[in-house]
This record gives sequence, C-alpha cells and structure tokens, in this order.
Amino acid sequence: MSRLLSYTILALLLSLMITIKSCNSIQQERNRFADNQRALLDKAHYYETQNRLSVASVERLTLRASELEDSKSELVEVCDDLRIKVKRLQSASTTVTQTKYEFKTIFKDSVVVRSDAVLDTIKCMSYKDPWLSFEGCTSDNLNFDVQIESRDTIIQIVHRVPRKFWFIKWGTKAIRQEVISQNPYSKIEYVEYIELN
Repeated sequence: MSRLLSYTILALLLSLMITIKSCNSIQQERNRFADNQRALLDKAHYYETQNRLSVASVERLTLRASELEDSKSELVEVCDDLRIKVKRLQSASTTVTQTKYEFKTIFKDSVVVRSDAVLDTIKCMSYKDPWLSFEGCTSDNLNFDVQIESRDTIIQIVHRVPRKFWFIKWGTKAIRQEVISQNPYSKIEYVEYIELN
C-alpha cells in the first residue's frame, strides 16, 4: 500500500510540475501576444532633440522565425542575400531616411546653350531617381535656388554566428550586426552594436 501511495504522490507531483510549466509557457505566450498587439497599434513617435536632430521611437515587436518568414518577406530576402539563416537572427530593424536641403547661391559665370545660332541662358535644371532628387532654378541672372532631397533605407540585422568544425555547426561563436544601406550613393562610415544584459 505504501508503494502505491508513493507512486501516486510521485505521479501527482510530476503532473503538477508539468501543469505549472505549461501554465508558465502559456502565460509567456499571452504576454508576448499582448506586447505585440500594443506595439502594432502604437504608432511611431517622431520628434527632435534640442540640437534639432531627428528621432524616431517605436516599440519592439517580438516574432518567431516562422512568423517573420510569413510576414516580412523583404527582410527574409535580405537575410538570404547575406547567407544568414532566419533561425539565427537575434533582432532586425529597418529605418528609412530622407534628407532635404535647400540653399541659395550666386552664379559667377552665366551658362549659355547654343542652338541654331540662338543664345539662351539656362533657367532651371532637375534630376530625379529613386534615391536622389535635385531641382534648381535661377530667380534672376545671378541667384540660383536649389533643393536637394536624398532617400535611404537602412536595414539592421543582428544574428548569431555558430561555431564550426568542418560541416558541423553548434552553439554560438559570436553575435554580429549587419547594416545594409539601400541607397547606392550612401556609404556606411561607422557602425557599433552594444547589447546590455
């Protein structure tokens, strides 16, 4: 009888531990869904610092690898181009920037176009492609008003680099961040990744 009682108590304790672990897992998943819902409903906040620097603030969205593959195909394509497996991602973010700059200057020499013996001064010029726009006009013979607009998309991917021995991969050797600028005129000068525990 005491053996049966001890087995019953052991089975009850084991089922209690499994139930508690399952409840904790369900609670964590519920909290993740609630956080994701709040992040999706909350809009990004845009503001400027005292030095007039542009700041964007957005809440974190937590996805599983399968959810990322289903909903963010462009990001998955970038990972494929970099030969990084989605399951090794630690985090990823996308930032789109736009730079506008207007200035006025004075013509030092007049620009002349010759066609059929008719002299003509250039009044306006413009250039536009997906990343850069340039537009300038003369307001009189000396002043030149210019608008320059530059657009860029910056993608940041943080992933785990596995240890390798021949063809076997295991564990984590390092955490790396890849930053990609989609504007061909832009060059990334500096990048730093700091993670706090």
